[in-house]
Amino acid sequence: LGLLELKTAGDNLIVARCESGLASSVAVRIDEARIEEIVGTIAGDDTIFIAVGGAKEQKSVLKKIWETFES
Repeated sequence: LGLLELKTAGDNLIVARCESGLASSVAVRIDEARIEEIVGTIAGDDTIFIAVGGAKEQKSVLKKIWETFES
């Protein structure tokens, strides 16, 4: 799996914490899910920044990301 936690930061950013070394793989899976509210992702070693359009989109994206990793 790799994804450990999702937190919001302001209205336009979601920070995803991952197992060490897996952020790139998790980001690719998020990108492949083609969640239209996501503007872009940036992955480091264990953290991903996910940019969204605003607070309304942020809530929707949080739910959709978790659903992506449940399947």
